[in-house]
Amino acid sequence: MREYYDQYWGRVHPAPVDDPLAPERSRILWALVDHTGTTPARMLEIGCGEGHLVAEAARRGIDSVGLDVSERAIERARAFHPDRRFHVHSSEDRPWPAGAESIDLVVAFEVIEHVLRPRQLLLGAADVLRPEGHLALTTPFHGLVKNVVLALGAFDHHFDVE
Repeated sequence: MREYYDQYWGRVHPAPVDDPLAPERSRILWALVDHTGTTPARMLEIGCGEGHLVAEAARRGIDSVGLDVSERAIERARAFHPDRRFHVHSSEDRPWPAGAESIDLVVAFEVIEHVLRPRQLLLGAADVLRPEGHLALTTPFHGLVKNVVLALGAFDHHFDVE
């Protein structure tokens, strides 16, 4: 899996950079954070890609760290945000490079559908989250019509990572 994502992130313009829903996910995340009235001290983003959400968290005063399975993604993140911390690490490999109960907010946007063992992502988050910590997780929803079409004829092709 790591080889696939290194190749994917080796392209000049990988799809997540142009993800039209990324700004909306960020807006919702920060609205929820603001709504709690307590800014998280530490955030860990799983599948951080180029690290833009990690950098946004830092601008908001949150000690933020990014994690991605792809070395190329982390290279890009470090190039875009040299003042932030990023680690090459799979969400499925525990322990994560964070101390037990040391993180206030774990973010995994559009990641869980890519892992072979999603339970490990959830257990990893549980390991590092402080009591009262939060997990912000999203997965794609294609809409009813597209989901039916995918289920009837293109499921394997659409969700094949190779």
